[in-house]
Amino acid sequence: MQTTHLPRRGLVAAVISSIGIRHEGAHALVDTGLYLDLSRVLRNPADDPTMRYRTGLDDDVHGHVLKTPGALTLINRTAVQLRALADEVSVGRLVRLTVACQGGRHRSVAAAETVGRLLWEAWGRGVRRRHRAPPH
Repeated sequence: MQTTHLPRRGLVAAVISSIGIRHEGAHALVDTGLYLDLSRVLRNPADDPTMRYRTGLDDDVHGHVLKTPGALTLINRTAVQLRALADEVSVGRLVRLTVACQGGRHRSVAAAETVGRLLWEAWGRGVRRRHRAPPH
């Protein structure tokens, strides 16, 4: 599992996880909270041999995912929903989002990173992103 952080502005108050649903046991990794499955929604960078063994943390893969028609709208709406949920929970409680795609390396990672950044910029609290794809 790889974890990335945005600069902290206090305690971590949101956890955004990316998973690959085709992997055994993946559904057991789904946290309580919001769930977004991108398996059939966004272009899969793994279809491009130059991106297959890279991740959504790589700039070109991240850009490829975000350029999919409708991707930014979906990601922005998800960030708004997570923020609305976050505004309703007590201080000290975590809000959670699980973002899924088939392999858990490209679309879900890029979307989780982007939602995390949007939430952090709008909300001003700590956001942690966990990427749970197994190694190749």
